Parts: sequence; structure tokens; C-alpha cells
Amino acid sequence: AYGDWALCGTRGWFFEEDQKPHNAKVFNREVIRLEASLKLAEGRPILAFLHYTPLYQGYRCGEILRKLEAYRVERCFYGHLHGPSHRRALEGAFGGVDYSLVSADYLQFVPKKICD
Repeated sequence: AYGDWALCGTRGWFFEEDQKPHNAKVFNREVIRLEASLKLAEGRPILAFLHYTPLYQGYRCGEILRKLEAYRVERCFYGHLHGPSHRRALEGAFGGVDYSLVSADYLQFVPKKICD
């Protein structure tokens, strides 16, 4: 918790890119960890943090997006996209969740203030 906010999240994973059994296991574990974290919010507004983006141009991770929407996450911050891949980032409201890319190089190594 931070003030009135619940800080939730997990690493996430790109299972769709390499569907080997090990990756399926990691992905499923990350979905479970995300939901466990979201359940602990107990009615507080939620800020979610993921390393791997749950969406970008040409990609949607349905399982993670559904969890974020089901738990009414207000804002989701993600990283993983660096350098030229910044142009594939999607920011703004999707499915009722406001998404922001916060990779250090994307922000020119200037931290982003996320709440007061």
C-alpha cells in the first residue's frame, strides 16, 4: 500500500512468442501471482506494475489484460520495451485501464511521478 493506493503487480511474460512448455509454466505462474497481488488490494484503487508489457502494437496478452480489467486496475505501468521498440508502445486508456511505458531509456532516465 502507498497512501490510499494498492500497489500490485508481477513480472509478466511473453508466452505467445515462444510456446515451449517451460514458458507456459512461467506464464501461468505470473498470471497466478498477478491475481494474488490484485486480491490483496481489498477495495483500494490499484496501481499495477509489470515488467513485460501486456499490450503493444500487434500484441495483446488476453489473460493478463482480463485480470487487470476484472480487478478494475486504474493505472498500469510497464517496461521491457527499449530503443526502437518504443514506437510499438501503447499508452493511454484501453479496457478501462490507463497504461504507461516507464522503461528508463524511454523516460530518458528521468523518473516519472505516478501519484501524489
